[in-house]
Amino acid sequence: MYTLQIDADGANAIAFSSYRYQWSDTLERLGYDTEGTHEIAEHEAWEIHEAIDADMKGGHNAFPLLDSRSALATALADLYLEIV
Repeated sequence: MYTLQIDADGANAIAFSSYRYQWSDTLERLGYDTEGTHEIAEHEAWEIHEAIDADMKGGHNAFPLLDSRSALATALADLYLEIV
């Protein structure tokens, strides 16, 4: 089980980016697009990991449209690295 903390700014960023990129689309589809602490099951963590990988194909940024200095970017990067 993994944990993802999303603040109000993060929830707004997911909504703004949704359906444009895999990372935000997947978070929204799985229901992790709202403010709060989310407990993420292993299989859903892998879906998020694969979505981030898909966005990085071709040498692109892991989280397009997301400020790399934001709390959400940090939380997602930490989650990505935790998934084993």
